Amino acid sequence: MTQAELAEKLHSSQPRIAKAEKGDASVSIELLIRAMLAAGATPQEIGQVIAQAGWI
Repeated sequence: MTQAELAEKLHSSQPRIAKAEKGDASVSIELLIRAMLAAGATPQEIGQVIAQAGWI
């Protein structure tokens, strides 16, 4: 999926998706989670990543 396709799916913009890919701190966690779900990640997989990162 291209950045433009993902942006359209999320009702966002391609530059915003590019910032998310680069790890820009200005991108909301909400957009990141929606992007992961749109890309096919399950809620369980997202939870595992968050737990492994020590965010919870």
